[in-house]
Amino acid sequence: MHHALAPLLAPRSVALVGASERAGTLGRTVLENLIAGRFEGALHPVNPKYRTVLGRRCWRALADIGETVDLAIIAAPAAAVPDILEHAKGRVRTVALLSFIDAEPARAEAWHDELLRAARAGGMRLVGPGAFGVIRTGLGLNATFCAPIARPGRLALVAQSGAVCTALLDFAAPLPIGFSTVTSLGGSIDVGFGEVLEALVHDRETDGILLYVESVNDARLFMSALRQAARIKPVVVLKAGRYAEPARDWDALGEPAIAPDTVFEAALGRAGTVRVRTYAQLFSAARILSVGRTPRGERLAIVSNGHGPGVLAADAARDAGVLLADLAPATVDALDRMLPPGRPRRNPVDVRGDASAARFAGAVEVVLADPGVDALVALHVPRPVANAVEAARAVAAVARGADKPVLGAWLGAIARPPVQEALEVGGVANYYTPEIAVEAFSFLATYRRSQEWLLEVPSSHVDPKPPDLAGAEDVRRTAQEERHGVLPPASAQRLLAAFGIATAPLTVVRTLAEAQAAARAVGYPVALTIEGGTGAGERTGIAHGRALARAWKELTAEEASGTLLASRIVLQSAPPVGEAGACALTLATDATFGPVIAAGPSIRGVAASRQRAVMLAPLNRRLARDLLTAAAITPHETLVHLVLQVSALACALPWVRGLALDPVLVVRGAARVGRARVEVDASRRPAPGYAHMAIHPYPVELEGTLRLRDGTELALRPVRPEDAEIERRFVEGLSDESRYFRFFYRMHEMTPAMLGRFTQVDYDRELALLALTPDPATPGGEAIVGVARFIANLDRESAEFAIVTADAWHGRGVGRALMQALIACARARGLKRLEGAVLRANQRMIRFTQGLGFTIADAPDDAEQVVATLVL
Repeated sequence: MHHALAPLLAPRSVALVGASERAGTLGRTVLENLIAGRFEGALHPVNPKYRTVLGRRCWRALADIGETVDLAIIAAPAAAVPDILEHAKGRVRTVALLSFIDAEPARAEAWHDELLRAARAGGMRLVGPGAFGVIRTGLGLNATFCAPIARPGRLALVAQSGAVCTALLDFAAPLPIGFSTVTSLGGSIDVGFGEVLEALVHDRETDGILLYVESVNDARLFMSALRQAARIKPVVVLKAGRYAEPARDWDALGEPAIAPDTVFEAALGRAGTVRVRTYAQLFSAARILSVGRTPRGERLAIVSNGHGPGVLAADAARDAGVLLADLAPATVDALDRMLPPGRPRRNPVDVRGDASAARFAGAVEVVLADPGVDALVALHVPRPVANAVEAARAVAAVARGADKPVLGAWLGAIARPPVQEALEVGGVANYYTPEIAVEAFSFLATYRRSQEWLLEVPSSHVDPKPPDLAGAEDVRRTAQEERHGVLPPASAQRLLAAFGIATAPLTVVRTLAEAQAAARAVGYPVALTIEGGTGAGERTGIAHGRALARAWKELTAEEASGTLLASRIVLQSAPPVGEAGACALTLATDATFGPVIAAGPSIRGVAASRQRAVMLAPLNRRLARDLLTAAAITPHETLVHLVLQVSALACALPWVRGLALDPVLVVRGAARVGRARVEVDASRRPAPGYAHMAIHPYPVELEGTLRLRDGTELALRPVRPEDAEIERRFVEGLSDESRYFRFFYRMHEMTPAMLGRFTQVDYDRELALLALTPDPATPGGEAIVGVARFIANLDRESAEFAIVTADAWHGRGVGRALMQALIACARARGLKRLEGAVLRANQRMIRFTQGLGFTIADAPDDAEQVVATLVL
């Protein structure tokens, strides 16, 4: 593993520090596990007798080891830990702190701060406090207090709870589930999910990642690492504490509140992952994802040798929202020729209890060939004439040659290893029951959808014409001066107009006569609102003059009684209450993940439903359509555009805490907003880098033009996922020398994984700028002539850069223009240094970087490389 956390997750040497009677028991358990695991590296027990000693004496003993230790496991009293860390400077690279402090919050926080200062001063990374330790099966490392033995495998388990790690290992022990790495983060005062995920992405021993999450401290870092990991390896998340926070029914704007757990699920949907709710589901999802066959759609077929299990599976599919496939006529005809008469030829397919292994597998093969089927569940019931192992072998042979997922449920085969072995040859996981098999497919369908969303790169604004940010800033300043928490209707209207969102006309009225005149001018129905109100001071659906008079009397009476704060009354055109098709769009700010957009039916309709769909901003056209569809709203193009305008507002204005457009109707092809309310924190100012968002938008503001010395103009823009093909052509068109100097080895072609890595970037921590010219071979197409990129390091102060230009464009200034643009972007991000490894033989690159102000130094670990560094 080549990563800054390699000493933690794949250490070559381990020191165990234990002290006091209480910590001694814990330390002794860890030592016994280290010895029992036959750790391949160097093991150094410090204070092996576990007497009560000071940290200073422990580390004097460590100094005698004569080497820098990769990982120190500390099981000592809380009071001794700061001293231990102080004397570990220069002797330890990473620390897993099993100790914790049981004290009031203020004292515990002070202890945490002291530990963090000591670790940073000593150049150490710290996991914990209250950590579980580390298991690395490939090294024989079990540096934990965990009794269950982890079976070797290709899954990594990362949790925030050591108890959950222990329980999950115990749960997995009797199952054919193995692990490459197991660790828990404990209190996460230093190392968090983001860095561990980043390390596991590059770990060759890990094919899939399981996460147990209780809370997220840094949403941007968490989402950045999670999205990066999910692009390369399946990630399954088990989230606890779904109901830990008290539920709110309504938000400050009078809209149904969005629960934090709903937002967390929406975040995972944008991260390319699968969310589960139980231990069993965690491993069920991991097993099906590890097969590596992702369905093209979500239509499931069921083939069973018994009627009852097939019906149970169909019921489970409907309960899980899984779509049962409709079989094509050709498939039905083929089944007619194969199966005995008397059974309907529909999904689920019943091959009858007397079916041989050949008939069972033949039906599976026919159904899999149906173009309307995306995946299949094969259900087998023990029968005297139907040998379970033979049926498993026959189905596995069909599945092995298929490009669609096949899931199995061999009922009654829990303790029959030959069945398991036969199915696994064909990549068929056995889920034992119809319900579990269908549930596993539902995870696969969710994964497919989430992976598609992961490839979407929404921009920060939607229209060719950028929003009127100056006008929006005027609204913010006024709100700050007048101390508004909810914008007055007129201010809300001006703010939305800055983003191209038109609302119904409104008029401030002072008397009933003025209200009646305004109503006649705009036409009934109308709404009356106390300016600045959030729903209490409001009357909607006023259809005629008498109703207007009653509403005026009620509002003015409430104002006079002090129920409502004295303010102006606003009259606004409004659609009738309960008009068919009315919907609501809302923007809310989650405390962890920032702005989220929700769509659902209008709460002002008759018997309005609470069902809503939620997505994290930013959104693009595809995501906006999916949001509306999930909310059972017809995705009219005008509504899609309105969602994108709301997304643009969310990106640009972190001081907008909430927005409610309710009701919204499509009238004669145009979206009509009946009423808009905006909650603000006007003291908050926009910050660079979209810091208020968990997902960095596509940086459309970086699109532009590069002008070369000879006057040639090239298009400049950040890379996008759809650039994979032109990236492949660009790299394959480089000379052997250029490819060698860029990648440091003789590369002949780019693998799909490499293409994905280079084009599916996280704009928060990575930027790849393309210089493009029209491609004469492809009408309207583009060709890459140069790429410059940087990837931020874990310290978020420095970044590694790389640049390569097409051989035919050498000497024309493409590289210099690209690097100057990249350096400007790095400065704007707040980075302090750009660093890059250069082969010593690449003298042209060395001279190029020196010409840009880089300094050159020998690489510390490779005599054939130098390091180019630019202080920004």
